[in-house]
Amino acid sequence: MPDSLRSFEAEGLWWLPDHEDQKVAGILSFSPDSGSELRLIGTLSSARGSHDAIYERIHGLADGKQFHLEDCYQKNYKGSLFAPGGETETVYAHQVFRGVQYTEPDEPNADRVTPKLRYLTQWVGHRGISIEHPSLQEQEAGMPFASLRVHKQPDHFTKLSDDTSFKIQHNISSTPHTGTEQALCESYSCSFEFPKLTSTSLAIEYVSDVQDLVSIATGRVAECDELTFWHPDVGLDVGASRNRTPISFFTEWIPRDTSKKPGNIQASEMFFTFDDLGGIDGVRNWLETANRHRTTLGRVMASRYRKGLFVEDRLFHRASAIEAFARTRINNKAVKLPGALKHCRELAGDEFSTLVGDPEAWSVVAKSNRDDIGHHLGKRPNQSGSAKHFLGESLYWLFVLCMLRDAGAPKAAFERIKSHPEWAWLGPRVQAVVQAG
Repeated sequence: MPDSLRSFEAEGLWWLPDHEDQKVAGILSFSPDSGSELRLIGTLSSARGSHDAIYERIHGLADGKQFHLEDCYQKNYKGSLFAPGGETETVYAHQVFRGVQYTEPDEPNADRVTPKLRYLTQWVGHRGISIEHPSLQEQEAGMPFASLRVHKQPDHFTKLSDDTSFKIQHNISSTPHTGTEQALCESYSCSFEFPKLTSTSLAIEYVSDVQDLVSIATGRVAECDELTFWHPDVGLDVGASRNRTPISFFTEWIPRDTSKKPGNIQASEMFFTFDDLGGIDGVRNWLETANRHRTTLGRVMASRYRKGLFVEDRLFHRASAIEAFARTRINNKAVKLPGALKHCRELAGDEFSTLVGDPEAWSVVAKSNRDDIGHHLGKRPNQSGSAKHFLGESLYWLFVLCMLRDAGAPKAAFERIKSHPEWAWLGPRVQAVVQAG
């Protein structure tokens, strides 16, 4: 989805939850690039002249909708102690919820979350729309110029060990007829439903586990174009029933898709598909594994999502994640990097050996580079940045292979990764770095 369609401005009144009688006019703006900013004509601070106010929460009513701003701080203040009135204040909001005002002192919560992840539709790949073009002779015999076949694909549903439900759903929608054209669109969406009210931060962790999987599988960043929460107390009463209403969530996401053609990808470009992973059972196994290794998974994927990281930082973070992964899996906090690399390369199997050529020699070079970066030893002043880049990429794939092994991924996923053109390109370069020592 283009950034312009995700940006918005909302003009209304804003106040602190405990001071509803002190409303201030202002405009809330959001864009995926810069996050949320509230520009107030006045100030929410009780201390006039404050230049460093922190607001845990701000409520608002703008454009006919309720707003809840979480984790806010003052960016700018203009005013004077000697000139009452005329104050203005600019506030940064880390999280914005549209459609609700939380009143409990605890963190915002929900029992369901539905993200719209880029590339999920292509990754699942089960098409529900097909078109047939009869031959010219068949058309002359009375057949239509084209026949459109639309089949609703079945939902994919599973339940995790903590009773959280996960569903991937096929959706078909149509665009309004313009007089000259009409289109049908299909997409896949996913959702988590929790057995009880769950903090929104934890719900986002579940979403990130799927986002990381789709990003790894497609080789793209599965950016979150939309994210919606659902709460049993947020809705409209219609007779004896209650229709829930969505809670839209906005924040400045770190994972951003910067590919040349965002949203466009072919199955041949992917490292493995939904079916290669074993369908919904494979996704469930991944989610269980991600839950056990969420911190290390987040660290590895952050080294990929964050732009501007030095190659040394990527290598160091990935090596540290490998060390932590092995400690968790072996259940031994005393494991050091050499032991972690040995455990992980054996777990990764032949695919990783094929990539690096000599796994033991690779481990020595990887550890030496990690130590050089971590302890500022400066032993490799003449080593190019590309050498560290290739080593960092091999550490990334070591972690991915280990996660897939731990999740019991089928052979098809590993075969697909090993045959990917990027692996054929990366392998000789990693091996050259290993040979150079």
